Amino acid sequence: MRLWLVRRRLQRGGDKREFVAIMLLEHFGDIVACEPIVRHVRTLKPNAFIVWGVRSAYRELIDSNPEIDETLVLHCLSERLWLARAGLFDQVIDLHLPERYCSLCRIPARKTNGCGNITLENFYAFGSILSAFAQCAGLPPLNEQPRVHVDDLVRARVDALRLPRGFIVIHGRSNHPDKDWPACKWQELIERIRGVDGAIIVEVGLVSAAGASADRDGYRNLCGKLTLLETADVIRRAGLFVGIDSGPAHFANALGTYGVLLLGRHLGFDRYMPFSRPYMDGDNCELIYADGLVFGIAVERVFEAVSRSRESARGDETRPAFASTSGGVRP
Repeated sequence: MRLWLVRRRLQRGGDKREFVAIMLLEHFGDIVACEPIVRHVRTLKPNAFIVWGVRSAYRELIDSNPEIDETLVLHCLSERLWLARAGLFDQVIDLHLPERYCSLCRIPARKTNGCGNITLENFYAFGSILSAFAQCAGLPPLNEQPRVHVDDLVRARVDALRLPRGFIVIHGRSNHPDKDWPACKWQELIERIRGVDGAIIVEVGLVSAAGASADRDGYRNLCGKLTLLETADVIRRAGLFVGIDSGPAHFANALGTYGVLLLGRHLGFDRYMPFSRPYMDGDNCELIYADGLVFGIAVERVFEAVSRSRESARGDETRPAFASTSGGVRP
């Protein structure tokens, strides 16, 4: 393995740095949320050689992080446990919750220590994803704002999309159906927003939550057309993010984009908080909670929150003005 060679080469050259591994293979929202952990480790161990173990689908989030010395691509949860026992690393910070099993090789790969009372069923009782995962790895309950690192090449590719300044970006499809809002409500929301003053809406994600297949006047479908970091940069440029609890919502929190977030009952919690600061504190966002599943949130509540955000942005010179179909400033 390449990392064994790297370590031996460093040791032969007299480099005695600690090898520290952070293990969190998936999913991308969790990885974004837990980014402050690598900065915490770097502060404690400024000279350490820090490795992050991740699945290949999400490696660009790790490759772009200047605090990480090496991206370790792993195929499954079992592999990360084998590496933890192999003696390569001086410290392994395993952010996975206990009771996980490997869905690829079907081998039990459950974490058996270091988690205290935190489990897959109760982790939201310990705060945000960042707070709970950090505590599960024996770290303090961190709640700093995450960071996402977007380089000039990514920005150039997003420049080529020629998006108008201050558009509204939406995302509405997660890997948990009970967090999703139905397509008919997304369709109604889009039409109501466009009908007021012609705001331009850009949808991101793998598949359109609104069931759209093509662009139309005032709506642009970028679903399935962007890399993760391109998605992040699109969200960074938006005047407003409207969405559910999902990876792109963690991008919005990390990048300082004002959010309207739809949350409901999940994993047995009537109210839960996946985000760290600033969304955790209700800063830079409006949180809309359902009485039950997200499915039950009325379109009117979301539309009113969008309207409030748009009105606030018009009076705030630090936030981009919203674009309309009648024109817009190109970045």
